[in-house]
Formats: sequence, structure tokens, C-alpha cells
Amino acid sequence: MKEIRGIIPPLVTPLTEEGEIDVPAVHRLTEHCIQGGVDGIFVLGSCGEGTVLNRKDRKTVVKASLEAVNGRVPLLVGVLETSADRVVEEIKEYEKYGAEYFVVAAPYYLQVTGQEELLAHYGFIAENIQGKVIVYNIPPYTHSDILPETMKKLLEIPGVAGVKDSTGDWALFQKALFSGIKGSLLSGNEDLCGPAMLFGADGCVPCLANIYPAFYRDMFRYAQEKNVEKVQQYQKQILEVKEVFRFGKSWIGVVKYLCSRKGLILPRTAGVIPELTEEEKGKIDTYLRNREAMY
Repeated sequence: MKEIRGIIPPLVTPLTEEGEIDVPAVHRLTEHCIQGGVDGIFVLGSCGEGTVLNRKDRKTVVKASLEAVNGRVPLLVGVLETSADRVVEEIKEYEKYGAEYFVVAAPYYLQVTGQEELLAHYGFIAENIQGKVIVYNIPPYTHSDILPETMKKLLEIPGVAGVKDSTGDWALFQKALFSGIKGSLLSGNEDLCGPAMLFGADGCVPCLANIYPAFYRDMFRYAQEKNVEKVQQYQKQILEVKEVFRFGKSWIGVVKYLCSRKGLILPRTAGVIPELTEEEKGKIDTYLRNREAMY
């Protein structure tokens, strides 16, 4: 199995006007990112509307993504179910297609009451699948925080290959970095992407890499070289372009619109996730007009 590190964009899920999975656009977006130099592809996460799409559509995304990636980089598949049994059931379906890496969140309906339950949750999943688990720490959605000492214990479980931390909690992330954990530790927070990689994170999972993969590839390289000035410059640009999220009701709608501006996908969103209005699109276009050249 491949090492989980570097820039791994959490891809949006392209849809047709009728709301079906747009398989050619899945291939097109994946190729755009791979040609931009990313180190992995992550589908069906929060950005990929993994909790909104039905099971049939999720299977279609996995199949299409495996075809598009074709073994060139690791493909990470989000499995955002509510219990360990349901996670294992879904992973076994994806393993039939050849998927090997699975990003798994903590239970989020009957949420856990302590860290030992988290260890049991991930331990059960790792024991009952053939592939590798990437622990997904995203407390705004799961309402439980995986603490640094728990991350360390989780990465000692055979079958757990990494942690994607999307807390945005810099103090927590530093503690995890300095705890001596063995395994991949990825920043899932764009605001901390540069500092995290400079301090030793194995990579970043930035949604804007859907649109600007080469930009993030270069940032990762500068972080590996410990070029603080360059990383600082890149991080400042990230914060500037992130201002576009002010112009849409849904951040997923904004990311999809940004992809559509590149001709990669249609800006269609799933379920009740709102698409941008023409007014919102116009505000984004105006804001980016004199900035996007830096990417």
C-alpha cells in the first residue's frame, strides 16, 4: 500500500443537471488534480457530499474514481456512517471494487461518551476489513473530539494508517504532532495548512485543491524544504481566496461553482444543499478577477 502524505484534495462530487453522478466529470476533475501534482484523491467526504448521496450514487462515485485514478495515487473513500457495523458493511462493498483506504468519522448520532469508545469503534472496523482506516476527526459534525493521546493509541492499531484532523484547533494539532505518533497525520483545515506542514504534518486535505492543485503541490514542497517565507506567502493567499465563501449560503456550493468556472463540472449540488444564485456568482467573479492570476 502507498504512503498517505502530501496534498490530498477532498473532491466534490460532480452531478448532471438531472442530479445523477456525472462520471465523465469525475474523470475530468480527478485528472485535473493528478496532473496538478497531488499525492492522493479523497472522495465522499464532507466536501464530496458523502452523507447526502444515496448508496447507489456513492458506489458509482467509488467505481468511477478508481477508474480515473488507475492506481497512480492512493484513493481515499469517505465512509460517514453512524455505527461501526454500518461502516464495515459499506467498506466491504467498496473493497469488492478495489478500494483500499477508508476515511471514517466517529459515530455522530448516538455519539460517544468517552475516548475508550472511540478506540473500540475504530478497533472493530480495522479488525473487520481488509483495507486501511484513516481516522477522521471532525467534531463540528460528530460532536466528539479525538484527543492527541487517543490519536496516538489509534495509530498503534494494525489497520489504522492515519488521522485527518479537521478541528481547526492549533493547540490540539501541535500536541498530536509532538506526541511521537507513528502514522500519517494530515491537516484537514485550510487555515492551518501551511503552519501544520511546516511543523511536521504529513500533508493537507484542502478543498480549494479541487481548483488549484498545483498551488498546493508547490506549497507542500516549500513546507518540506522548511521555506517559511514561501509557505507564509502561500498561506496568506489561501486566506485571501477563502473570502469567496462569504458570498454563498453553502460552502460546498461555492467550491462547486469554482470548479465550474474552470470547466471541470457543473455547479449542481446534491439534496437540499443550495446552489449559488446569479448574484452570488457575480460577487465571486468580481472578487477573483484580480486575484486568481496568483494561482
